[in-house]
Amino acid sequence: MFKLGKTIAKDYARSLIIYVIAAAIAIPLICVLIFVPLAIASRTDNTANALLIMVIPATCFLLIIFGGGAGTLFFVLRRRAKQYDALFTPLGLTGKTYMLSGRQYQGTVQGRQVDMRLYRGPALDMRIDTTTQARLSAANSDGVSLTLARTFGREPLDLNDPELSGITVFAKDEDWALSLLANPEVKALLSQLILSESPFLMRQVHLEPGQLRLFLYRNKRLFKFTITPYQAEQWLNGLLSLARITETQPSPL
Repeated sequence: MFKLGKTIAKDYARSLIIYVIAAAIAIPLICVLIFVPLAIASRTDNTANALLIMVIPATCFLLIIFGGGAGTLFFVLRRRAKQYDALFTPLGLTGKTYMLSGRQYQGTVQGRQVDMRLYRGPALDMRIDTTTQARLSAANSDGVSLTLARTFGREPLDLNDPELSGITVFAKDEDWALSLLANPEVKALLSQLILSESPFLMRQVHLEPGQLRLFLYRNKRLFKFTITPYQAEQWLNGLLSLARITETQPSPL
């Protein structure tokens, strides 16, 4: 919860900084291109000249604000798409635009369908197909999702396992989950997916019938947000390996 509070504070600080920068740009432009021409035009006897004095600067103001904003947005989205494509297309995925500002990647890797989305939050939602018919959720223990889970009456498993320290697990079938979590490779994979170095605050793995999902959400830093090629490959390979292992487990009764 402490980390969540720090992140919320950073969200407000980030918004405040953006508003201050926007004001620092817009206010001088308003003064120079709106108020000053208006004052000059009010002292001009010729109506046609007065209109030109007001209209031309006002048009320039609109072009700068809206044209500059659109150009900046296009540049940011284009650069972000190139950065994400460089991370995920080498892994065998094909990218396309998702919800204007996000990216979606799909493909077949190691014989499994992969569907991944990156969108505002920031959030990364990676899903792969699996034949496992079970329900299990694991998350970093300081994530807000755990508080919400308890609010809705779900209690975590009593693991008492140093190798899973920092990870909280919920499962529908406790015996099946404990048997899975006794596997050293599963412990290593969950630690890799949830506890390894990451720009995301909340890190979760969800297993549900027919699908295994990695969900990463919220930036830990104020502005800087970087995913490395190693992290991208680690997340995908880790999820694929975990899916393979869960399929070797006998299905829950």
